[in-house]
Amino acid sequence: MDSTDNSAIMTIDLKRSRFRIHKSTLNKMGNPQYVQFLVNPEEMFIAILGSDRPLAGGTANRVKLVQLPNHSIEFYSNTLLYALVNMIGTLDFQSSYRMSGEVDVANRVAYFSMKTLKKNERRSPINGQRVRSIED
Repeated sequence: MDSTDNSAIMTIDLKRSRFRIHKSTLNKMGNPQYVQFLVNPEEMFIAILGSDRPLAGGTANRVKLVQLPNHSIEFYSNTLLYALVNMIGTLDFQSSYRMSGEVDVANRVAYFSMKTLKKNERRSPINGQRVRSIED
């Protein structure tokens, strides 16, 4: 990985109310012990703030780094999911979406614009191959 690569990736699975922060993003954030999700509806941004201790008065989520080293970290939140849906509008609740952004390494924050939201192709349950939906 290039040391100047500050790209960030997060996946949102609407069907399971799951937010997956890719391991490379956490690594660039300095492998924080806690993360807090911040939403800016006016600018259509979501940010993930990393810290090594829970933030006073905040809703920090503990990062369990005991998972295998190359795996992403998952969080579940209906509240955050519905805040994002209200901000964006209509989304397919049977699908997952991928967002790209960048990491501010000095401040341990990953920023994602909701404008980068891209629907993931679904995998066929039979052979694991990606299949396109009817809308594609």
